[in-house]
Amino acid sequence: MLKNFFKTAIRSIQKNKAYAFINFIGLTCGLSLALLIMSYVRSELSYDQFHEKAEQLYRIKYTAPNGLELASTPPPIAPLMKEFFPGVEEAARLYGRNVSVSKQNGEESFEEENIFFADSAIMNMFSFSFVDGNASKALREKFTVIITEEMAKKYFGNKDPMGESLLFGGKVSFKIAGVVKSFPESSHIRFNMLVPYENMYDLESPEAAAALKNNLAVNFVISHSYTYVLLTPGADPKNIDNKMGDFVKKYAKPQLQVGQVFTLMPLTDIHLHSTLLAEPSATNSMTNLYIFIGVGILTLLIACINYINLSTAQSFSRIKEIGIRKILGSLKSQLIGQFLSESFLFCTGAIAVSYFILYATLPLLNELTNKNLVYGEAVDATMIVASLILLLVMTLLAGGYPAYFVTKFNSVNSIKGGANNMGSQTLRRALVVFQLCVACMLLSGSLLIVKQLNFLSSRPLGFQKEQVINVPLFSNNLNGIFRQNDSTFWVRLQSYRDVIEAQAGIKQTTLSSNAPGLGAVFRGTVPEGFTQEDRLFIANLAVDHGFLQSYGMELVAGRGFSRENKSDIDEAFIVNETAVNEFKWETPEKALGKTINLEGKKGKVIGVIKDFNFTALTTPVSSMVLDIEPNQFNMLSVKFDNGNVQQTIDKLREEWSKMFPEKTFEFTFLDEQINQQYENYQNFGSIIQAFTFIAIIISCLGVYGLVLFIVQRKVREIGVRKVLGATIINILRLIFKDFAWLVLLGFVLAIPISYYLINRWMENFTYHTTVDAISYIVSFAIVLLVVSATIGYQAIKASIANPVTSLRSE
Repeated sequence: MLKNFFKTAIRSIQKNKAYAFINFIGLTCGLSLALLIMSYVRSELSYDQFHEKAEQLYRIKYTAPNGLELASTPPPIAPLMKEFFPGVEEAARLYGRNVSVSKQNGEESFEEENIFFADSAIMNMFSFSFVDGNASKALREKFTVIITEEMAKKYFGNKDPMGESLLFGGKVSFKIAGVVKSFPESSHIRFNMLVPYENMYDLESPEAAAALKNNLAVNFVISHSYTYVLLTPGADPKNIDNKMGDFVKKYAKPQLQVGQVFTLMPLTDIHLHSTLLAEPSATNSMTNLYIFIGVGILTLLIACINYINLSTAQSFSRIKEIGIRKILGSLKSQLIGQFLSESFLFCTGAIAVSYFILYATLPLLNELTNKNLVYGEAVDATMIVASLILLLVMTLLAGGYPAYFVTKFNSVNSIKGGANNMGSQTLRRALVVFQLCVACMLLSGSLLIVKQLNFLSSRPLGFQKEQVINVPLFSNNLNGIFRQNDSTFWVRLQSYRDVIEAQAGIKQTTLSSNAPGLGAVFRGTVPEGFTQEDRLFIANLAVDHGFLQSYGMELVAGRGFSRENKSDIDEAFIVNETAVNEFKWETPEKALGKTINLEGKKGKVIGVIKDFNFTALTTPVSSMVLDIEPNQFNMLSVKFDNGNVQQTIDKLREEWSKMFPEKTFEFTFLDEQINQQYENYQNFGSIIQAFTFIAIIISCLGVYGLVLFIVQRKVREIGVRKVLGATIINILRLIFKDFAWLVLLGFVLAIPISYYLINRWMENFTYHTTVDAISYIVSFAIVLLVVSATIGYQAIKASIANPVTSLRSE
């Protein structure tokens, strides 16, 4: 019997090729999108689950006195936790930075990212896969390093790296004590090398190392290292949170008890639930995942609706077939089995093709999401089982209703062609409205997302970001706060600046602790009118005399830093407008001359600048203090014109190699760095646009199939109307009127849903555009235009057909 069912199903598909093609394309697109989203969502949900002790692992969240929430914490916490908290089995610190690394023989050096200085306890907490070496001894000896397989291949090729050495910063040698596999992509921590935590100081100058050790041993305020905690089985993290205040009171000096709060965050929550500053890698949010899941489900529903719609519509062309089968003795169960077998065959073919499409489109998804999903890993037993369940559900949904519907036909009336289809017509229209509602909702949402992203890229930041090359002076290192550079370094740096400023195409150079737009350090500040007990932590940028001019920043009152005023280095500050308001200094003019104590550096305000966005636009502008502090200069910014950019970079690299052979030359363009802050949002917008395009295509396929059915059922009516004098315009109006109000109704239903969801998404941004009517009008016009074009072909074909032929064949 099953064999007969499938033979009949194949004949039916061959007989109705147009319906079959439309159905197959729509269903395959929906399934392919569902598989892509399933692969992505499963990858996001799996973050940090690979650790054997993942359920016991936590990271400390730091809420600073100024309300900032940070992923990094003060270093003294970890070594003291086991002593104070009975529920803590292990605690360890990780501190990441860049380092210039070369082989011991001084061959080519590389600026390596993700070098982590770690306590040895981390080996008992995280799950490392050692290729060579001993996990129990790792990180216990100073001046040893654990490297990944990729690093081993990069520096030593096929040679055994064990026992070899790598040179850090051109001066400190580290012996390779182990080779491990890289953490999987689903890890919020990704390292290239692991070094004992205490060796962090050895890369600094002796003066800086001494200052660093003394400070970090007792500093309960600075956000410096990531602190991970392994709880004993059954320990309640809330007990740790509740006693953290007592912990700080016991171990922190009174002057360093400034109202900071420390709490535990589950390791497996970090990637999807963290909104903390200073995360080691980009995070995602459950909101985005819900949007992806919702879009995937809706698109798959649209595809299934197409199938139900067309199968139900097509069933009317099989009324006589069903009537004859029933008269010849077919049971109701056999008729239902016939339709379900056709649905099963169709859906199985669509799922099989969808897996091929998944294989072909996975690289594109990786490009859009900055992931590295592998087909062999994505398609596992879980996905296959999910696909089989999906196949069963779709078979029942897509084949069940038409089967139930056609078996209700009266046998005699079926043969006469007189089955009533009013109920089915209402359902089909409702389903089409749902499809068009989803299409309008996705289209309007994607247009507003594009508008928001364009708003971010074009919003004035308060400084000139174009045509600026940033050259880091040192490897990326928070310890630079304690740096004490020798005079020879500054002599070399000034010589370097003199040489490159003399080059054609270079306008000027400036030094700072960081470039504007890329963040700032928050430091303890006491402005006039406040006391030390107020515990204000204010954003600070260390800049040189030409900083404001180089970035085109606007002075509101007072003056900028000047080389003629020698005292500016020791006792001059510039603040922004927000600082004037928050410090209650009334006006920029009245702020001039006010005193500031910046962690012991005392001076007066000489100028007020217009607010500028010194961090990403996802964060509001806060108070900012600028001062001249050469020991904190980490960045050389080079302002250039529109000349030969590559030639300029080559010259910068050439001169750098002469002046600073111990440090690998690096550079970035400021505008590109700023734009990268919104890369995740840009990718999110691109994905939603792609999903929207697919949803509209599927919806239009459904509309096309329905038009095809309506035109076929109105062949006689159209022929009679033409014989009686109806024009092509009359015939087109007859067909279009059935769909125009469906599009309008779908659009009206889409507006409130789209409005709510897009507003929720825009809550991620401090600065965002408005949700305007134009975006909705444009989306409605596009959907109406696409649907009209979809309808047009069949409508015109029907209207120009010879009425004599139509009437004779009917």
